[in-house]
Amino acid sequence: MRGLTLFLFDLRFQWRHGFYYVYIFVCICYWILLRFVPETYQEITAIVLTFSDPAALGLIMAGGMVLLERDQGVHDPLFVAPVHLRDYLLAKAFSLSLLSLAAGWVIHMATGTIPDSPFAFSTGIVLTSTFMTLLSIGIAARQRTINGFILMAQVYAIPLVLPLFGFLQLWHTDLFMFLPTEGTLRLLVSPGDGLSAGSVLFSVCLLSLWNIAAYFWAYRSYTRHVLMRIGEGGAVHGEI
Repeated sequence: MRGLTLFLFDLRFQWRHGFYYVYIFVCICYWILLRFVPETYQEITAIVLTFSDPAALGLIMAGGMVLLERDQGVHDPLFVAPVHLRDYLLAKAFSLSLLSLAAGWVIHMATGTIPDSPFAFSTGIVLTSTFMTLLSIGIAARQRTINGFILMAQVYAIPLVLPLFGFLQLWHTDLFMFLPTEGTLRLLVSPGDGLSAGSVLFSVCLLSLWNIAAYFWAYRSYTRHVLMRIGEGGAVHGEI
């Protein structure tokens, strides 16, 4: 129940601070861009844009939310209440993934087509968004300034964009198989482009493992760098 309350709180927080307006503007820009792309390249362009969308949304906006909440003094009363850090992290991840999922579909619909595998397409967006959100929270928890956060976010983002080179057939190495965004790109392409059941399973498992790792990274970072500044824990519930 507390998790649902935090989830709804995050949705209201995002609405109040204009996150949805920003994303409406971004989607309109993507739609306009796709109108100028030759039809032959529209689908691959839409996949690249959809790939970058949950990455940008989770990595930048999640950290921005954490820093904004800290500056507004939201953390102090929030964690004095009987709130599980687990619920706080998952509420952030799922609320932003909902926005990312909607944006991803809007972008893809600009091509006038529907993904051959809507479930795989949606799963790829959601798992990527939750991973990026948790990673971003871990980064933001360790930073004191927005400039420091943006700098470190770019450092972490660099290796995550490398699978794009393989997708665009510019450069490929088997090492891409270990990166979560390799799974993202596999789930976003249609079965007609070579997506098999085995590839779907591999991609979901890969992203799930990275999500688990990102969750523990965010949990540890928040415990050490945010909750310790609030106090010794008090009524904060820390069950994983």
